[in-house]
Amino acid sequence: MALARQTQQARINCSQHFPKNVFRDAAWDIMLELFIVAEEGRTMCVKETMAVSGESATSTMRRIEGLEEARLVGRRYDPIDHRRVIVELSENGRQAMIAFLVHLFEAGEAASEQGGTTKPVSFIPIANNRQRRLGEME
Repeated sequence: MALARQTQQARINCSQHFPKNVFRDAAWDIMLELFIVAEEGRTMCVKETMAVSGESATSTMRRIEGLEEARLVGRRYDPIDHRRVIVELSENGRQAMIAFLVHLFEAGEAASEQGGTTKPVSFIPIANNRQRRLGEME
């Protein structure tokens, strides 16, 4: 989860240096927040997702529908308040987030170990680093 929080903070920091919506991808912001919320054992309703996305209700619903079609998220009614709809990562979405966050930070480590020169890093995480990273996420 620490990697997800660092990534989320980097996204927030972009908005302090660049015009609004230049480096904004609402789907990615939603995925990051859903991952963090799930790892904390909480849930998020559609209305909260709209706040995270920074988009209109209609645009946010389109994003959620696209993520759902890609089998990355799911929706269900809140068992306590049936007026609310909960949005959550699917297992596919969770595994994709873990794999991508591990890869993202391994690429950063590889670049810093090489004195800042970046060279391609495999999308298949190195077993030792992957286990270490997964431990940090839990």
